[in-house]
Amino acid sequence: MEIHSLRKETFRGQTDHGITLVDFYETSSKSCQDQLLIDEKLAQEVRYQATVTKVDIHQEKELAAEYGVSSVPTIMLFKDGYKVETWVGQQSKEVLQQHIISYATMGDSCV
Repeated sequence: MEIHSLRKETFRGQTDHGITLVDFYETSSKSCQDQLLIDEKLAQEVRYQATVTKVDIHQEKELAAEYGVSSVPTIMLFKDGYKVETWVGQQSKEVLQQHIISYATMGDSCV
């Protein structure tokens, strides 16, 4: 499953509703490329609970700066417009999936 690329213009519209995982990456990083492969598998498995997206930090420098991204990959989980989790460095599909499912099963008042 293809991962949606976000730009500054589309970021808020995507992260304001539901659960969105955002992978801030750079194309020249081996660990970022490996993480994107993990993200693709994750996107397929959580397609009914969350949207998996990516942001190229070189194309979207302002967006990366706004969210304090200083190392890649940096992965953030948003629920209804709020950043609820952040990971720096490569993460397993299982860890990310567990967190997505946890937020998907929470009531709206838990954010």
